[in-house]
Amino acid sequence: MPTDLCGVEVPSSVLEPVLPPGREISAHPTDPESTGIVRCRLHVDGKSVFSASIERWEKDTSARDVAGPAQSVGPGDAQSEGARFVYSATGAVGRVDCRAANDAGRSVWATVRTTRDGTTAEQMKDLITAYADSAAASGECSKVLK
Repeated sequence: MPTDLCGVEVPSSVLEPVLPPGREISAHPTDPESTGIVRCRLHVDGKSVFSASIERWEKDTSARDVAGPAQSVGPGDAQSEGARFVYSATGAVGRVDCRAANDAGRSVWATVRTTRDGTTAEQMKDLITAYADSAAASGECSKVLK
């Protein structure tokens, strides 16, 4: 079981419940140079089953704004206290608290999406919380703010 999403550390205890069973897991990162988005897709036994991203938005963007165009989560889904996260059983978005974004007058957001049946909204909330917090500490902010 992986403990990172293309270089962003995530505890296997929050990642494993959102991945389907299988024998081989592989990670497929994308290059953020042209898009300003760091994306990581996970394949299980050759099939794409999970996607995570870190992307830049305008400074005053809300979790509901990011959830609108995101796949597998919508602006009407559950929202965390403090409005940092919006999440459903199939996807979630969350603000990445990074100083570089504030200095640049931008905001940075993380998204996760799974195809696994039976995943709960709480599992996705746990995963987006861990992913967003780890992304803030990992240096990913500087990649998407270029």
